[in-house]
Amino acid sequence: MGNRAVITFDTADNAPAIYLHWNGGRASVQGFIDAARALGLRHASTDAAQTETLDQLAELLARHYFRCDVGMTVYRQQYGASDRDNGDNGTYLLGRDLSIIERFYKPRPDEINPAKTAAIAERITASAPAFN
Repeated sequence: MGNRAVITFDTADNAPAIYLHWNGGRASVQGFIDAARALGLRHASTDAAQTETLDQLAELLARHYFRCDVGMTVYRQQYGASDRDNGDNGTYLLGRDLSIIERFYKPRPDEINPAKTAAIAERITASAPAFN
């Protein structure tokens, strides 16, 4: 059991994705994305750029929020192998600008909590280096 979610740019089975075992609610995921954008993480449209962006985002979350390595709470895998219909928060589909453009398999309304989102983004940006 957790508070699971999947984050991806594409819903093709072979698309890169992040699986979060914890903190998969909208307020948390928005905070993660806000921090990544504030630190300069950008997305390009190629498959390689999607993979690199999600690798960088997973590393950022694991190291500077969860204080662990990727593979513990934060996992990188292909979308088809992800627990996308997980009964918790489902899947977040991101746009090229790292905005949430769609949600799939969400069993309940979005968790909207601006204070929580801001606190998460601040916690990450306070300790993480900027992306080049």
